[in-house]
This record gives sequence, structure tokens and C-alpha cells, in this order.
Amino acid sequence: MSAEDETLRVLNGIIDREIERHPHNRALIEAFRPVLVERKRLLGRVKAGGAEPFAWDETRFRGGVPLGAQQPLFREDDPWEEISLAMMAALAEGFPDLAADLGRLKNALREKKLDVYDYFKIGREEGKAFVAAWCASHAISAGALGLLLSQVSRVVLEKRAAGLAERLAKAAWEKGYCPCCGAFPSLSVIKEKLGERLLHCSGCGHDWRFSRVTCPACGLEGQKGMNFFYIEGQVQESAFTCDQCRRYLITLSRMSDLNDRDLDVSALGLVHLDWILQEKQFAPMTVTDWNVF
Repeated sequence: MSAEDETLRVLNGIIDREIERHPHNRALIEAFRPVLVERKRLLGRVKAGGAEPFAWDETRFRGGVPLGAQQPLFREDDPWEEISLAMMAALAEGFPDLAADLGRLKNALREKKLDVYDYFKIGREEGKAFVAAWCASHAISAGALGLLLSQVSRVVLEKRAAGLAERLAKAAWEKGYCPCCGAFPSLSVIKEKLGERLLHCSGCGHDWRFSRVTCPACGLEGQKGMNFFYIEGQVQESAFTCDQCRRYLITLSRMSDLNDRDLDVSALGLVHLDWILQEKQFAPMTVTDWNVF
């Protein structure tokens, strides 16, 4: 068995175990299975663009300016077409209702009528108009295109973050947003042995240490105004809440070993907590492809 086959076998095993833990979320997890598997496969195969060392200003970094605000994390020579075509196929498998839209996108990409990098090289506000124009000109839904762009972005950013992980681990960072791409976390982990909290980035998958008594979203410190919501009998799976900003963060508590976890799979398995917290008028710390109802 090749290294890639073994990696994908392990991931599928993790997904199967998550379904066993939370069978009520089976449909959602299964829909994302081909997407997660293809993303893992791409991360092992594709090469990120840009051969030169990634430089950043340490003073600005210590002041809270993430790498993505100092250097472009998306580069023209990243494998945009390869990633896009692969993610289109995975999304069509997981979300068959979007297959027709994704097929039109695939044709536009192959006929050079669309270049995904055009979206990533401009600002977010300009990007909204760009997406609207694409949807109109290619007769596709905003949902299908948004899902594709989100997954393509994640592959490129995760590949780049992996290449920077060693340097990031040695750098001091005290913010609740990612030191690499600047996105807020989709999930946190409180380790049993070290008593520390790790935040898992929604944008690039990078994990970083953060205070257990500070809200990542608004910076509120101390225990007052912060709580953990959990379902009775499932205290290891909870949601951190902040009364000041009314945000929540799905949290795995007292985790001594994460070898059988993929944090994105865990977030999918705990989507029922998203639903409950939003019913209580809390907002997610960041919007993902699955946590807004």
C-alpha cells in the first residue's frame, strides 16, 4: 500500500468513527467525505508556487499582523486548474444537486473562459462583484461557485501553511485569529495533559496556542461572561460562548490523544451544537461551509 493510500485509509477510518459517534449527522459528514478525501490527496500531490523564501516583518507580526497581510498567500503559479478540477469532481460526488452547475464551471475552466486565480488576486469586496458576474455569465448558482472557491482556497492555504508550520511554531502569537492567513478558528481543542487550548484555523488548517481565559473573537479576558455549553453526558464536546460578543466556538475538551481525530471531521460531527447555539442567538466565531442555518 502506498503512503497516499494509507493516508486516505486513515482519514476514511476517522470519518467512519465520527459517524459512529454522531449518527444523526451522517448525511452531512458523508456529503463532505469525498471533499475531505480529495483535499487530503491533493495536499500530498500538488506543489505550491513560489520558490523564494517567504519573508515577513517580525515587528509587524508581533503587533498582530498575520503573514497573509504581509505577503500574498495566493500566487499565480499555484496549481489552480488542477485543484479546481479535482475539487469540482469531489463536490459533484458529495453534492449531486450541484453537479450541473459544477459541470458548467468545469467547461468554462477548460475552455479558458474562467481563471480561478482572478478571484484570489483581488480584494474580498471586489471579489463579491466578480462572483456575481461569473454566476451571471456562466448560468451557475452562487452557492456552487462559493463552495468551490472555498475548497480551492483551503487546499492552497493549507499547503502554504504546512510549508510555514515550523517557522510559525517558533514565533510568538497571542491573537485569536490565525497567524498565517488571518482567519478565525472553526474549532478549539483543550488538551488534558498540558492544559492548553489550541485553535484550529478555518481558512488554512493551522493550529496555534491561545489562552484558555480569553475570547478569541473580542479579546474579553477572565471567566466572567464566558461559559461552556454541552449536552448532558458529552462534556468532552462543547461550545465555548462569550456573552460580550455573543460568539461561540465548538470545543473538544480534555483531549489526551488526537491521533484518531481530524479536526475538520470533528467540526462536521458536532454541527448539532452549531444549530443549538444559533438557536440561543449566538453566532459562530467564523462562517464555514456547513455551520450557518
